[in-house]
Amino acid sequence: MYKKINLTHLIKLTFLWNGLKPLQNYGRSFIHALKSVAIIAPTFRSGIRKALNSVKALALFNKATILNLIFFSSFLISCGNQSDEHNETEDYPERKHSDEVSELIFTSHQIEHIDLKTETAEVKEVDVPLELSGRIALNEALTAHITSRVRGRIEKVHAVISDRVQKDEVLLELYSQEFLAMQSEFIQAEERFKRILVPSGKENNPDHATAKAIYESAKKKLEVIGLSEEEIQQLADNHIPLTLLPVRAPFKGTLLSGDPSLPNSFGKAEAGARLGEFVDVGQDFFLLANLQNLWVLADVFENDLSLIREGIMGQVTPSAYPNESYKAKLTRIYDIVETSSRTIKARFEVTNSSYKLKPEMFVTVNVSSKLGGTNPKVPSISIMKEKNGAYVFVALNDTTFQRREISLGKETKDYTEILEGLKAGEKVVTKGTFYLKSELAKETFMEDEH
Repeated sequence: MYKKINLTHLIKLTFLWNGLKPLQNYGRSFIHALKSVAIIAPTFRSGIRKALNSVKALALFNKATILNLIFFSSFLISCGNQSDEHNETEDYPERKHSDEVSELIFTSHQIEHIDLKTETAEVKEVDVPLELSGRIALNEALTAHITSRVRGRIEKVHAVISDRVQKDEVLLELYSQEFLAMQSEFIQAEERFKRILVPSGKENNPDHATAKAIYESAKKKLEVIGLSEEEIQQLADNHIPLTLLPVRAPFKGTLLSGDPSLPNSFGKAEAGARLGEFVDVGQDFFLLANLQNLWVLADVFENDLSLIREGIMGQVTPSAYPNESYKAKLTRIYDIVETSSRTIKARFEVTNSSYKLKPEMFVTVNVSSKLGGTNPKVPSISIMKEKNGAYVFVALNDTTFQRREISLGKETKDYTEILEGLKAGEKVVTKGTFYLKSELAKETFMEDEH
């Protein structure tokens, strides 16, 4: 079956037909001329009639010849079109992704002017600097709420908010009927215990155990509400009860205001103790904290979690003092990931002997970690990233460079771990990668043009 003639073939046939028209027109003119001569010279009609018949036969032959030429031309055009299509398919096959140019070859003269630099991929341990954002927090192990342990009224106040106090320093004194009753109970128990012990001189007396238990119970009550061992001994010796109950600091620290339910909002609760105020059991007087030993709660991203461990050291730089830094030790990595930020809290302990660091102050923690393992590492600047992956330019020799697809592992600012696509000992281009990328794009474009 012959292929249908398209518009191009029709145009070609039109030009062919137009080229043969002059021959047809010439034949018609010749016939008209002979007819005119026949009118002028009738004597020659018989001879001329024969000539006319010859010319008509010639015209019929020309028409048949034209039709044959048209048919033959269409046949040749259709065959030629099939041949052209076959040649185009062979000469210009469809380019696939795997056919892209992946190697670049330069001359030594070109290499001198490109200014390329390479570095060898190595299996080594590299330093990984981490910069963590965080804030200062109270050391909860050195924080205590000073509360009332009996019902009573504040009669004396010896310290106020922000005072730095020593261990066992009296902060305030309470007048309490409960306290007076406890002292009276202790005195009676102590006298009974002595009466039973002294006459008999024997501890196996049946009443001895009971008297001793009552005495120890009364003594324990006084210890619980805050009396010292020395004060209890004086009470036992003198039998003179104390009028006011002293409230002391359990350790050295600074008096802060606050509420246990609002550990980060110290100013929201009523602060301190007020003279003459009636208090109930459990009412807060102060929040006592040792500000010389603080915590730093830093945020660690999930991807960096493998780079830190408990025990490593860091440098804490507060936002308020950007030119100062404090040594800190990582003591705990928390077990919960915060869903909003996808970070994990890392707790550092820092010494604050100058008292410059304040709770809730923003800080930056700089940590130097190590990235080891058996995978090769390359400089991060050598890696070119695309939407669907990453690649490097590998120096096969001094003048030949290959584009190599790679799979990335742990990424840091200076070095990146390579999981697949590159072996230790191979050289990657670290300077001039963008020039190679542009040259590779030119080569691929020229291949597509051809």
